[in-house]
Amino acid sequence: MTVRDYQALAAGELELVPYDVEFDLARSVKSDKELASVRESVRINAEGFWIFLDAFAVGRSEAELLGPCEDYFVDEGCGRQTMDMVLVGENGEAEPEFRIASRDRRIREGDLVLPSLEIAGPGGHWVEVSRAIAAGGAAPGPEARRMLEAYEEYYEAARSALHPGASAHDVHRSVSNGFSDRGYELGHVTGHSIGMTMIEFPKIGEGVETELAANMVFSMHPHAISVDGHACLYMQDTWLVAENGGEPLAGLPMRIFDGAESRPDD
Repeated sequence: MTVRDYQALAAGELELVPYDVEFDLARSVKSDKELASVRESVRINAEGFWIFLDAFAVGRSEAELLGPCEDYFVDEGCGRQTMDMVLVGENGEAEPEFRIASRDRRIREGDLVLPSLEIAGPGGHWVEVSRAIAAGGAAPGPEARRMLEAYEEYYEAARSALHPGASAHDVHRSVSNGFSDRGYELGHVTGHSIGMTMIEFPKIGEGVETELAANMVFSMHPHAISVDGHACLYMQDTWLVAENGGEPLAGLPMRIFDGAESRPDD
């Protein structure tokens, strides 16, 4: 609600009752029709990553890499419902600051590039899918490699943790253990419900006792940050809470890519 509308309503005889949390909980469980829309958004988003990877090369600008993704997203009916940024760093370590892709800065050998791809397909459901890429065939830096180990552990833990009846707090503890055991702080939230708006309640985090239900959809992206604050790893997935556990909808392998990979056959 805009400030103008709120002020006009509040000045009258109406009583304005907060209902944002209840509203988010009501829409957090998706119908079969909504899940079809979510899956279509994930398909588009995952294809966007492969397009980014196909275009990825040392010497190209960050904006040149994201441009073909945006073209594809528009072609597939996303319209203006995209929010795509990058995290980039040198010497195999990405810096933790999200920013708009630069048309001037060019990819260098040894860069670690994390495209943050967030879109809503024609059905209007937002999703988030991304992986990191090491430029020029260089190995990721030591912090990135340790963070990847924690990411691999989170990915497996989420399969069993994201089940009906679990609390958001318990899921957070389960998937964050690999990061905290290695001494990493988590920056942005571990995860959050996602749907017709990008960030919805409940979040996956400390002290959130909301009970998960089947057909909830979550964006999971533990934002691992090094102790000195100069390196991070941030890879996104959209997960479905199913009766038998969490289902990652994109099907991308949990790894740091090097740009030489080929997309799997359909």
